[in-house]
Amino acid sequence: MAELRKKWEDLKRVSLLSAAHLRALTFTASSRGTKLPLLSLRWRLFLDVLPIEHFGQDDAECQQVWTLAADRERQTYAALKAQYIVDLSAQARNETDWKRMNPLSLDEDSPWHQYHKDQELRTTILQDVTRTFPDEPYFRQPRVQRLMADILFVYAKMHSNLQYRQGMHELLAPLLMAVDRDAVETGEFPAVLLDRKFVEHDAFALFERLMRMCMAWYQTPPIVSPSKARHSSAAHTPIIVQCQMLLDKLMAVDPELATHLQEMDIEPQLFGIRWYRLLFSREFSRLRDVFALWDMVLADSAAGTLRLVDWVGVVLLVANRRQLLHGDYEDNLTTLLHLPPLPRPSAETLEQTPALPNTPLSPKSATFPSIDTPVSGPKIPFAALTQPGTLPVQRLALQAAYLRGRQTKEAALIVARQYEMWEEETWDVIDDMDASMHAVYDKLSESAASNDSGVPGPASAASVPISAPVHGRKMYTSSTLQQRRAN
Repeated sequence: MAELRKKWEDLKRVSLLSAAHLRALTFTASSRGTKLPLLSLRWRLFLDVLPIEHFGQDDAECQQVWTLAADRERQTYAALKAQYIVDLSAQARNETDWKRMNPLSLDEDSPWHQYHKDQELRTTILQDVTRTFPDEPYFRQPRVQRLMADILFVYAKMHSNLQYRQGMHELLAPLLMAVDRDAVETGEFPAVLLDRKFVEHDAFALFERLMRMCMAWYQTPPIVSPSKARHSSAAHTPIIVQCQMLLDKLMAVDPELATHLQEMDIEPQLFGIRWYRLLFSREFSRLRDVFALWDMVLADSAAGTLRLVDWVGVVLLVANRRQLLHGDYEDNLTTLLHLPPLPRPSAETLEQTPALPNTPLSPKSATFPSIDTPVSGPKIPFAALTQPGTLPVQRLALQAAYLRGRQTKEAALIVARQYEMWEEETWDVIDDMDASMHAVYDKLSESAASNDSGVPGPASAASVPISAPVHGRKMYTSSTLQQRRAN
């Protein structure tokens, strides 16, 4: 309990008792050598499960307001679970109409009719749950899989028009893991907010809030007959519209790359649907990178929207600009579906990295959402971009916030140049390789793909025939391989 109290006091101290500064810290803590504690508690603040405006106020007031909010959320989930997960054996003991309670009854009014439908839903959910982050032992635990299945089932029943959609389990997984890791035995404030008995309840509250912002991306068009398919609204579903908005934003800052993808008929939904629905959780090989990116995306959220998500996608495209501009359809699709790892430049390279242009940013884009300051929140700390301790995903988020506020070609080209510099250290970029070198290159690529850290090698290596011309292909340098094995 003393350790928890210390974490809580440390969190208040480093954030200067300010909710806006707490949000800003997610972008800079690593560069300062600071590891922010209580991840799940911060996410509950960012997603308004707990009223963030009370952060930094007197503990007695926080305790009163947040404990009431947490109790309300927990009671809501308990009621929903009791409503949707029913013990029919208990009902049968008190039922006098045995015809109605016959498990073989086909009567739609029979509880067993709904039970069998629910079992089909649970089977679908469990198929995905058991495949969640297969390399992470935490998600192989039967207890964790049961919690995930129950949360997803209750959510599906609660939203009968949407039900369960594949991918929701990967949104829930990091939330549940964060809550479970922070959980403690019940006690005084703030332990009451992290009570181990309510891990499932608190994870559901986080998931439900996150889904409010992501729900539209899971909506699917109604099934129509072939004769009406031509006039269906599939092209106007929210997720397709969102993917097109991603391409529109890329067109605004990098028309050459956006036009190139259009001319190759690479539609943004081919890769964008997964990016949006899973919040990029499949694009990084390490779960800790997913936690770091989500921490920044959630900290930057405002007015029920994930403001940073579109621009994270734009930066991922700009980061692979050289390879995409020189690749063919197969190469580019492989690159977009299996993104190379983000580069990890050395301190010396970071010192030489071109700075982001110091021209005016849109005020709303340059600051964090603020409730506790009179004018606006603290500015986004773009200087952290070149700090050696900054994580690659933190640089990605900083660049995304930068392009969001400065949607110009010049800004995008600077970002592209930054990645080119970092890649020159991290990768050997080979242009127009001679055919005799392909066997050597492919052998090295296979070695990179099977390194001890489990980080995948270049996605396009295996898909390019030996006789094909190659432009801008990436190959790990020996020093980078050693670094990644060490990590």
